Amino acid sequence: MFENVDFGKEVNKKYIDFYVNKDIPLEEQIDLLKEDFLQVSYDNGYPIHMGWYPELDEDGNFRVSVIKDYQWNNSILQKSCRDLSLLNEYVHEYINLIESTNK
Repeated sequence: MFENVDFGKEVNKKYIDFYVNKDIPLEEQIDLLKEDFLQVSYDNGYPIHMGWYPELDEDGNFRVSVIKDYQWNNSILQKSCRDLSLLNEYVHEYINLIESTNK
C-alpha cells in the first residue's frame, strides 16, 4: 500500500514493513499489527512514523505521527484511525505538510 508512495524530495531514509491487506478484516490480521510499519526520515529532522498501538491488539488503532528531532515520545502531530483509506489520507497529509516546510 505504501511501497509506491512518493514521500517527497528531502527523504534521507525510508523503512516500510506494511503487509496489512485492505480486502481482509483487521481482526483476521492481528499478527501483522505492529508498532513499526513505516518510518520516513527527512533532511529537515521531521520524520513520519506509522504503527499500530497497542501492538498486536485487536482493539488498537493505526497511528501516524510527525516527530521533531527524532524525539520519539514527543510527537508534534498525531492522528489515529482504524480505516486504511483514512490512514493513507493521513500519511499523504503529513507528507504534504513536511514538503511545504522544505520550500
